[in-house]
Amino acid sequence: MPLAFIDTLLSPSTMMLIAIVALLLYGERLPEVAKSFGKQFSEFKRNMQNVRQEFESAVSSATSAMEVTSHHKEASAEGDEATAPKFEPPPAEEPTAPKFEPPPSAPGAKA
Repeated sequence: MPLAFIDTLLSPSTMMLIAIVALLLYGERLPEVAKSFGKQFSEFKRNMQNVRQEFESAVSSATSAMEVTSHHKEASAEGDEATAPKFEPPPAEEPTAPKFEPPPSAPGAKA
């Protein structure tokens, strides 16, 4: 077991040793320290829960996006085509060359 050390860490004798050391270190301030530790621990648990929820929502949205993409690929592989009409350009008229018209003669000009 990789986490076997937790069993020895939470044994009654270990807990008693931790309590004695805490009492020696903090003495009269022990209730304040315990209260502060409890608040910090509950905030840590709440933040971990938020991270877990964000992670799970990101995974589920990525999974649903992959399902939509795979469904779209399957539908296009089955031969479903778009039903919109195709663009057809109007028939081309035969180009006509512009007709040359000489400029009108200016009055008094010799031709």
